[in-house]
Amino acid sequence: MKLIIKEYLASLKERKELDVLLPDLLSQMGLIVFSKAGIGNRQYGVDVAAYGRINNGAEKIYLFSIKSGNLGRRDWDAGQPTDLRPSLQEILDVYVPTHIPNEYKDKPVEICLCFGGDLNEDVRLNVTSFIKNNTVEGKITFSE
Repeated sequence: MKLIIKEYLASLKERKELDVLLPDLLSQMGLIVFSKAGIGNRQYGVDVAAYGRINNGAEKIYLFSIKSGNLGRRDWDAGQPTDLRPSLQEILDVYVPTHIPNEYKDKPVEICLCFGGDLNEDVRLNVTSFIKNNTVEGKITFSE
């Protein structure tokens, strides 16, 4: 079953497919979705934002940056505004300090790298280093 779901997700495009499916899945899991991707609006790296708990864990703010297909060097930081690394940096620099609703400001933030395929080995170390350098214990964490 996991293979079927993985293949299905890998086939989805970022816009109007992954970014539409994810908020519905999060809502079904009991999270409160407070921001969805919009065309024409500046998103500061966040495609979907939600609040709640997953698997009886702590309540957190989940910020999803969505990319379609596999994540390789070309999609990580190749100088395009839609690359993942600049999106993550905008989340840290702009979204977290300015866009989190007041009722959630004191909650920990988990930034979720969401892509439809696999994380290619040619970029694994870059992603791991970015996460290590930007994790703030008890405040900001990352997940794939």
